[in-house]
Amino acid sequence: MKHAIALALAVGCTGGEGEWVVSTWGEDFIEQGLPPAVFEDGCSVRYSEFVVGVRALQLLDGDDEVVADLPSAVLDLVTPGPAPLARQAVPADVYSTVKLVVGPGASLGDGTGTDAQVAELEDAGASVIADGVLTCGATSAHFRWAFQAETTYDCAPPELTIPVGGTDDTQLTIHGDHLFYNGLVNADAAVRGTELLAADADADGELTEAELRAVSIPELGFDVGPYTDTLDLFAFVEHLSRTIGHIDGEGECLVDF
Repeated sequence: MKHAIALALAVGCTGGEGEWVVSTWGEDFIEQGLPPAVFEDGCSVRYSEFVVGVRALQLLDGDDEVVADLPSAVLDLVTPGPAPLARQAVPADVYSTVKLVVGPGASLGDGTGTDAQVAELEDAGASVIADGVLTCGATSAHFRWAFQAETTYDCAPPELTIPVGGTDDTQLTIHGDHLFYNGLVNADAAVRGTELLAADADADGELTEAELRAVSIPELGFDVGPYTDTLDLFAFVEHLSRTIGHIDGEGECLVDF
């Protein structure tokens, strides 16, 4: 603790500035897919599109004052990364809070997305669009899910220290495996695909929102914890879509549902 205090004094009391550098990454799970080894039931997923609308991205100081407020951006996480997003001059200091808002209405900005993907989000009123193929054994189904919820992530970057005349970075890391958890709050939730694939009631190889909404979560037995109003499978996956935001790899962010 004494070392942290001394470091804060060293970088924060000079009155100088450094630069906050932000990048994004969907990791191998989005870029290359979720292999069978990740799934408890041996399924797999290959994403063809994973688009996230960032409405706001802020850096806050120790007094919860905003020192950097970056413009909105649309992220295409299938494109190999990590990818640079933005950089901004800020007071030299040690920072412990990054706020990220994912929601409908994001513009392209300096993001990695395309104009077409901005239009896709806008047309669907969506914050996140996930498009891919889920395979379990010899059976596969295509999915294209548009999630409309707005989510604010309060993230705690580990040791984000911006020195005078120097830089430090933050990575917005998006976790594509979260959409296939079988629990909303259980830290030991498994990654599963069998129950989702079984929702393709007409077996046409398209796993639609309507088909997921026809599946009862109480009957399925997935763990919803305190979120007892999560009654169908699409609502369940949409809730999971609000947990995909992390920071610097595995860094946790708090979400107020």
